[in-house]
Amino acid sequence: MPNLKELNNQYGPPDLLIDSFNSKDKRYAIWGFEEILQIKKSGIYLDDQLIKDDWDKVFQNTIDKWKGEASNKQLACAGFISYEFKDYLYKHIKFNKKLDDTFPYLWFCKPKIIKEYNLNKSDYSTTKEKLTLNQDIISLKNYNSKINQIKNYLKNGDVYQINFTDKKNFELNEIDSFNLYKTLRSIAKPQEGFFMKTDDFDILSLSPESFLKIEDGTIETSPIKGTRPSSINKSVDLKLINELQNSTKDKAEHLMIVDLMRNDLGKICKFKSIQVNQLYAIETFETIHHMVTKIKGKLNQNINELEILKALFPGGSITGAPKESAMKIIDKLELEPRKIYTGSAGYITPHGNMKFNICIRTLLRYNNNYEYGVGGGIVWDSIAKEEWNEAHQKSKILEPLL
Repeated sequence: MPNLKELNNQYGPPDLLIDSFNSKDKRYAIWGFEEILQIKKSGIYLDDQLIKDDWDKVFQNTIDKWKGEASNKQLACAGFISYEFKDYLYKHIKFNKKLDDTFPYLWFCKPKIIKEYNLNKSDYSTTKEKLTLNQDIISLKNYNSKINQIKNYLKNGDVYQINFTDKKNFELNEIDSFNLYKTLRSIAKPQEGFFMKTDDFDILSLSPESFLKIEDGTIETSPIKGTRPSSINKSVDLKLINELQNSTKDKAEHLMIVDLMRNDLGKICKFKSIQVNQLYAIETFETIHHMVTKIKGKLNQNINELEILKALFPGGSITGAPKESAMKIIDKLELEPRKIYTGSAGYITPHGNMKFNICIRTLLRYNNNYEYGVGGGIVWDSIAKEEWNEAHQKSKILEPLL
């Protein structure tokens, strides 16, 4: 099987990548799109043609059609879901943060050329291009004000946890998103990587977090909640791991999300099939340690992709709990739409298997700059300076390019 570098030399830079440094996962490179399905502010489009029908009906019918047409291929479709797609799933809530018509709420393609590639860990890449920070996240003073507002909601019993986020904005003089992605993947070694380029935007996701994996009727979600930086000093690093492992605050914060995700899975899984595995496990990534739990269940018979998304999206780890209350508060507190950040990207196979990430550690090229979202879960015990520092820590993978 070829590696990514060999495919790049043969076919040129791919238009879309399903990428992973997990040796157990499959990786796919895609060139060209036979059809594109998008939901925009102005409606649902198939190959830029506005479809006058209910979006949910068009979405599921198109996915079913692509699955039928791809019976002898590895993938039926690939694409992404913006965080703001929640507006379509929670119609009873009036959200104020809207996307304009240049960025889709949902984007899926039927690929033309699909090539699986192997993980060649020596296939590292570097670029001479540098990112210039144009706008940082809000100041510590303003962050503290936001945390205090969240604590008022917590005190009033409106919510137990809020995932509050902000963005950093960067400039890249010579825009070559694929070279930038190759360099960043060498640094971050993403478990749930995703790359795509279009004329209007590019997505470079170096995510460590799995939103959902479905294989032969079993669904698994692996929420991340709880973070510590890593250190090159082994004794310091071990201390940080132990600190996270034994943190009652982080465990309480994490358990809220595990319970939420377990409840979400219960909407689409067989009774008594849901299992929680490796509760509070610590996983180490290139610049950071995270607390992760795996939750599995057996899907109900004849469940479709739309029903799965309606039950689970957006992921609880990036909203807070309870989910609906948290999303309402996020809409009031955050300064702009998240777009792809904390949305989800991945693929669907002809047989209905699915693999989607949570788009954290993700750069978005849009309107001639790069957006990079950061944030974290806020609970009653949260200290503003620590949360602000954690938000900065989550952009550490970009430091070599600054």
